[in-house]
Amino acid sequence: MSLFKTETVTCPACGTQKSADVFYSINADRRPDLRAAVIARTFQVETCGKCAEAFRIDPEFNYLDTDRGQWIAVHPLTAAGHWETIVAEDQAAFDKSYGPGASEGGRDIGAGLTVRVVFGWAAFREKLATAEAGLDDVELELLKIAILRRQDNAPLSDTVELRLVDAAAGDLILCWLDAVADEVVETMLVPKKAYDDIAADGTGWAALRADLVANAYVDMQRLMT
Repeated sequence: MSLFKTETVTCPACGTQKSADVFYSINADRRPDLRAAVIARTFQVETCGKCAEAFRIDPEFNYLDTDRGQWIAVHPLTAAGHWETIVAEDQAAFDKSYGPGASEGGRDIGAGLTVRVVFGWAAFREKLATAEAGLDDVELELLKIAILRRQDNAPLSDTVELRLVDAAAGDLILCWLDAVADEVVETMLVPKKAYDDIAADGTGWAALRADLVANAYVDMQRLMT
C-alpha cells in the first residue's frame, strides 16, 4: 500500500507553515493516480496560503510498480553527495523485503523487480518516463553520455541534468533541466535510432555499461562526480 503522514511543512519563500500529506511509500499498482501525478509534475506540490508560492516537498520514499518491474528508492537531490552509503542502505532494505532476507512470497515478487536509487524529482520522473517508453535505463544513460561527448558547451552542472521527458514519433525528447528549480534550460529531439544503435553495440560501450550497472544508482550524474 501507499503510506503517508500528515505533517507540517514550511514555505521556502516566506516561512509560513501548513499541513500536508507527506508520502513515505508509493504502490503504483494500487494507486496509478500517484504515478500519473509524478509524471505530470504535480505530486507533492503545495501552495502557500499566505504568499501563494507553489513549492514541492522533497522526496523521501520507496516506489513499487510490479507491472513495470520497478522498485525505486527516491531521495532529495541534496543527498546525492552521500550516494554510496544510501545505495547500500536501500539495497539492504530491498533484500530484506524482496530479496534473500524476505519470505518466499516476497522473493517471488522481488524476482520481477529492478532496483534503482534516484536523487531528486527529475531523476525519479525520468525512470517512470523511461519505463513508459519501453526503454532500458542503462542504455538511455549511455545515450546521454554520447550526447554529452558531442555537444559543445553542454550546460551540465551539479544542478543542471540531462533527462528524458518523453518519447514521440520516433524521437526521444530530452531536456537539460535545472533540477533544483525544476525548470527547462534547453530541449532537444534525439532520433530513437541513436538509442537503438547504442543498445545494439555490445562491445563498444561495454566498460561504461558495466560501470553503470555496478550498483542501483544508474545515472550518468554518478559518473560525473
